[in-house]
Amino acid sequence: MILNRGIDSDGNGGDRGPRTNPRDPAQDRPPPLELPFTIGDLARLRHQVTRRAENAGLCDPRLGDFVLAVHEVASNAIVHGGGKGHVHLDHTDDGLRCVITDNGPGLARPLDGTGIDTGTGTNSCMDDEAENGRGLWLAEALADRLDITVGDTGTTVTLVALLP
Repeated sequence: MILNRGIDSDGNGGDRGPRTNPRDPAQDRPPPLELPFTIGDLARLRHQVTRRAENAGLCDPRLGDFVLAVHEVASNAIVHGGGKGHVHLDHTDDGLRCVITDNGPGLARPLDGTGIDTGTGTNSCMDDEAENGRGLWLAEALADRLDITVGDTGTTVTLVALLP
C-alpha cells in the first residue's frame, strides 16, 4: 500500500481538501515609520510620509492634503515644541494614523471643544490678518480626524486619514 504523504496530504494518506490560506492584511503592512525630526528634516519627512501614504492606497487630492496636514503639525512642533519632534506613522485597519509629539511647553492658549486653538489676537488661527497661526486649523481641515493632547511633557497631535 502506498500512502500519499505529499504537501496536500493529511499525514495519514488522505487529502486535506482544498487549502485556504487566509491572509491577514496587517502582515503585508510595513512597520510603522518612526522618525525624530528638526527643521532640517521636514523635506525628508514629507517625502517619507508621501511614500508611505501612497503605498497604503491614499491618492490625490487626499494624499496631498494628508501630507500637508502632517507638515503643518510637524512645523508647529519645531516652532512651539523646542525645535524638534517625533513622528509615528502607522497603517491601521481603516486608514493612516500619524502621531506627532514634541517636548515643548504646550499650547499658549486653551483649545475650544473642537481641539483647535481659537484664541484672540494677532496670532489667532482664526484671524484673517495673522501672518501665522493657521497650522492647526489647516491640519484639521485637511485630515479626517485631528486630536490634540497637551501634557506636562509636551504636546501630542494625532492625524488620521481614512482609506477608501
